[in-house]
Amino acid sequence: MLSRHIYMCSRAGASTSQPVFHTSTVNSVLPRAKPLDEELPPSPTPIGKKNRPDTQILDLSGKRHKKDIDIIVTDQYLQQWYKMETKALAADYLSLCKSKLSLFVASTATCGFLMAPVPVAFAPLAAATVGTFLLSSAANSCNQLLEAPYDAQMRRTQSRVLVVHRFSPLHAFTFAGVTGLTGIGLLAYYANPLAAALGALNWFIYAGVYTPMKRSHIGCTWAGAVVGAIPPLMGYSAATGYLDPAAWCLATILFSWQFPHFNGLSWNLRGDYSKAGYRVMCVTNERLCRVTSIRHSLALLGLCSIAAPLTNLTTLTFAIDSLPVNAYLVYLSYKFYKAPDAKNSRRLFFYSLLHLPLVMLLMGISNYGRNEDQKEPVMERITNGFNKMTDSMKGLTTSLSS
Repeated sequence: MLSRHIYMCSRAGASTSQPVFHTSTVNSVLPRAKPLDEELPPSPTPIGKKNRPDTQILDLSGKRHKKDIDIIVTDQYLQQWYKMETKALAADYLSLCKSKLSLFVASTATCGFLMAPVPVAFAPLAAATVGTFLLSSAANSCNQLLEAPYDAQMRRTQSRVLVVHRFSPLHAFTFAGVTGLTGIGLLAYYANPLAAALGALNWFIYAGVYTPMKRSHIGCTWAGAVVGAIPPLMGYSAATGYLDPAAWCLATILFSWQFPHFNGLSWNLRGDYSKAGYRVMCVTNERLCRVTSIRHSLALLGLCSIAAPLTNLTTLTFAIDSLPVNAYLVYLSYKFYKAPDAKNSRRLFFYSLLHLPLVMLLMGISNYGRNEDQKEPVMERITNGFNKMTDSMKGLTTSLSS
């Protein structure tokens, strides 16, 4: 009987058994993870023993999180926003504002002031020069602040102060704000609101348009050329309070000069620009880079020899004197177009550094060497000459008929 009972139970179990998963009615919840001992804030230790590095608990709990999450971050990461390791503060300030570039930009504003058809006043001239320098410093500081991660990838820029942590981001941001607002204030108080508005606009375009655009669109070079064209307008408007055709002609000369200058510089840096992700012409369209250089070199020839005298920016003397200076730039741009190698691009870049000061010097000489007749607008002189010729012809006709 016992063996039969075991046999029947075994058959019933074999025929009716199904896989069964046993679950409990109580949901299992993992306990909240606790930080390790070395992650906890330091506790008081006996004298003679060192404390652990200071830590801070960041509470990231919010509506989006089902559970509270705490991340422990040591102070050394938080201090990177304001910690500085500078060794020569004055030299680092000059490096942060790119002092040589800012001086060059300020000189174009000074040229614009001196080319204005008004007597020179010292206070507005100083405000235009110093204010432009300060605004350029602010824009360059913002540029380095935004591009620090990408500057670290380029050999030409990997030693900048923000890359090597000689300046903290907070300090650079504060420096940019103080210099920029001071420059705007100087232009508004000692010159006029138009010059101050142009300075603020240029600061915004450089930091808010040109700098981020470099990594997204090839048009960044044109935006940068606009930035280079505004400083002479700032100087001209600081002297006059308005902008006339002569001022716009001067700005257009500075606009066109940017292309052979920057394209000659960037050509030998194509590898670095590509590595950092910059969408400049030499990376995305090499032929356009060469064509644009020669196109704007030819434009400079026409602007200086035709447009400048017609808008009464300069005299006809400047139109003739500037011809060889601009013709040589066209020649170097043509050589760069035909043979875009390192030698030709370098020659184009270095001559562009000499070209613009020469043009501005010739402008100043022609402007301050004008006689009373030359101070009249060219079109007025042509009209007056035509009227005088017509009157003389009428007088001659009358005398002959009588």
